[in-house]
Amino acid sequence: MINIQKYVRAKSLEEAYTLNQKKKNRILAGMLWTRMESGNVPVAIDLCDLGLDKIEENEEEYNRLLEIEKNMEFMPD
Repeated sequence: MINIQKYVRAKSLEEAYTLNQKKKNRILAGMLWTRMESGNVPVAIDLCDLGLDKIEENEEEYNRLLEIEKNMEFMPD
């Protein structure tokens, strides 16, 4: 079992990234393997408020991805 000392709901990706720079801090996700571990987690970082639960596609991004794919065809292995 793990012991979480502080629970933080990140308000931005930058905040989550900064908090995650300390090696023992953890991003909460799934929790299956985390529950099987033991030890202390100084800061548990929750990403649920960051809107990462969906994928949005728009014309500009689609065209950019096509351009990247096209350029990769000409790259040597």
